[in-house]
Amino acid sequence: MSQQRQLPPEIQKMIDQYQAIRENYVNLNVELKAIESELVDIDHLLNILKGLNENAELYKLVGHVLIKMSRDEIVRELEERREILVLKKDKYSKQLEIISKQLKEFEDKIRESLSKYGITIG
Repeated sequence: MSQQRQLPPEIQKMIDQYQAIRENYVNLNVELKAIESELVDIDHLLNILKGLNENAELYKLVGHVLIKMSRDEIVRELEERREILVLKKDKYSKQLEIISKQLKEFEDKIRESLSKYGITIG
């Protein structure tokens, strides 16, 4: 930390921007992993539901209440949720690609700026 205090302000600013972008990347990646996990769960549930009899007695938990629903209603809700999640997954994946390129550019700029001051990083 004491080295950062000695860095020129323009380099410190780049490092701060890099850290903010990196934090955004980490947060998006966490959200993407949660979406991917939910998609796996939905696919598993859809496979189970499609194998059940159409007249099977099924319930959905809404808050603290169980509501009786038909298999087709539950399948339709899960498929709609799946479509939304796939769109979000694609969006987040593209954002992560863009942010990853930004991070690489910042790393290069920071290295170049540090080298002007005779500082090298691994």
